[in-house]
Amino acid sequence: MQHEREVLERVTQARSAVSTARETGSVAALGTAETAMRAGLASLFAVAENYPELKADRTFQHLQTRISQLESQIADRREYYDDAVNLNNIRIEQFPDNLLAARFGFGPRELLSFSEEEKADIDLKTLFVR
Repeated sequence: MQHEREVLERVTQARSAVSTARETGSVAALGTAETAMRAGLASLFAVAENYPELKADRTFQHLQTRISQLESQIADRREYYDDAVNLNNIRIEQFPDNLLAARFGFGPRELLSFSEEEKADIDLKTLFVR
């Protein structure tokens, strides 16, 4: 029960961190928080493997499906964001857009970046080794 509680607490903390990062508008913090959320959800699903009645529950199955869909949508949005930032960074350096950018204080933005560790698939076996 302690392990399950820790998993739920990690997911809750990660969800709170995602919300805070969105409110502050920090792209770097949002990326880190979403990575922690992804790891927490993977742990949650791994814990669910120990509970066949939970795994068979329609609501839980719906949750798993919905989370998979959300992960796909998040990946699409990240790609869209990077494309928009890349376009912005190119345009603010080209004439005549650079004149407007300088006049209104538009500057370059950071692309989303994640370490190789953050991009790696989660090894569920390591989550249960104590």
